[in-house]
Amino acid sequence: MQTVAGLLRLYVYHMKMGISSAMIYRADFITGIFVSIFVSGIGPFVQFLYFTHTRGYPEWTLNQILLFQGLLLLWFGLRDLLFGQVRNTVMDMVWKGDFDRLLLKPYPTVGLLLCSGFQLHGIGSCIAGVLVTVLAFHRLDVSINLWTVPLLIVALICGVVLFMAITIFYCSIVIMLIQISRISELFDRITDFANYPVNIYPLALRVVMIVFLPFAVWTYYPTQILLDRLDYGIWFALAGCVGVFYLSIKVWYLCLKMYTSAGG
Repeated sequence: MQTVAGLLRLYVYHMKMGISSAMIYRADFITGIFVSIFVSGIGPFVQFLYFTHTRGYPEWTLNQILLFQGLLLLWFGLRDLLFGQVRNTVMDMVWKGDFDRLLLKPYPTVGLLLCSGFQLHGIGSCIAGVLVTVLAFHRLDVSINLWTVPLLIVALICGVVLFMAITIFYCSIVIMLIQISRISELFDRITDFANYPVNIYPLALRVVMIVFLPFAVWTYYPTQILLDRLDYGIWFALAGCVGVFYLSIKVWYLCLKMYTSAGG
């Protein structure tokens, strides 16, 4: 518990430093937020065009898919806000040989990397996500039940745990391969499957996205919770998040044992 509390304090420290750095050039930061909101709004607009010119997605109406898009943007912003800087940090530290210094710290190395992930620029996508979600909610006849908020909180926590696991896998590959320029793009292409409702995929891929790589917990199941049409698959997805995180920790320590230092 002391280690967790120490890492939380360290994360708060990095968060304060990140906010202070962003506020140095306030005009640039504010401009970046507006640009981020504008770019983020392209996704829902594309979905609107898709629905108005095609048959859309099975079992989804336009307003429902707008709700999905709003939660998707909110998730994009949240993950960038919490851990958006981790990839650049670990890559830069390994290349320069600074990663070895983390091994001397009194905290777990992977925890130190995750604590360095705060990136304030993710706030733009969060704002865009909230706006689209509120708009979709206004257009939908949705009722909030007693279990809605607790389930959303559990799904959010498990979603963050899953993204932490994927980030740990990324860091594990980086410290082993040192320099591979397309690894980040590979991870992004894999997680892009979460950008669409799970039920549009074939059954085999649907099972993978719910049980083994439970991307459905990021946006699909939160949307289903709000639409009050949840299925039992969410329990497999939540358990899968914990399982993937446990596996990522095992892989991390295995790779760390084989780490031979780098730098240049």
